[in-house]
Amino acid sequence: MTWDARTPRWRRWPVVLLLLVLVFAGLAIAALVYADSDRESASTPAPTGSPPVSGLEWGEVTWYWVHGAQVPVSRTHGPRENGDLARGFAHTPQGAVLAAVHISTRTSGMAGGEEVFGPTIRTQTTGDVERYYTAIAGNYQELRGGGAAPLIIGYRLDPGSTADDVRLSILARVANPTNPSLTALITGPLHVRWVGDDWKLVVPTGAGEQVKEIPPGFSAMPGQRLANR
Repeated sequence: MTWDARTPRWRRWPVVLLLLVLVFAGLAIAALVYADSDRESASTPAPTGSPPVSGLEWGEVTWYWVHGAQVPVSRTHGPRENGDLARGFAHTPQGAVLAAVHISTRTSGMAGGEEVFGPTIRTQTTGDVERYYTAIAGNYQELRGGGAAPLIIGYRLDPGSTADDVRLSILARVANPTNPSLTALITGPLHVRWVGDDWKLVVPTGAGEQVKEIPPGFSAMPGQRLANR
């Protein structure tokens, strides 16, 4: 899936959306059909024996730019380190959500190049790491210069999550790089697990999906607003 550098950027928009769906939520194993530039619309088993997660209160959260992508940082829930790698998340449901956002953003290829997604994938993911790296590296070559980093605006915790193994869906808004008034919503599943002294992203995380409206059950990321546009 390639495009000529001379192709007008507005014509790349459906292709960019497709690639964003693939890299935003996991391995390049799904295929979606886009009829227009407008909207159309195997994880590792979880450990048992941990208490379930509960409702979330966030406190102070600030958003920062990292290589063209926005990521949230909490004084209470982390990360303590917010550079090319994000590390030091709290062992809390909030820390799990933040870890899912930070790690998936950095592994997507939308926040820096191989110098970011390479070390992040190799040190902060678990599962089929090599296949994940290969898929992201391939998609990065397609997206380079043609995509805008999604802004994650919402999350929805899986009720089966535990204190050490959290599954969630995240909702992101992405703008057309040429016409920012044209936006799309993308949602996809993520899975993080407490390993050692920090959270890791479990891969593959599953396929993403472009949606017309905000699905039920989502909560706004702190500092963001749930809205279709």
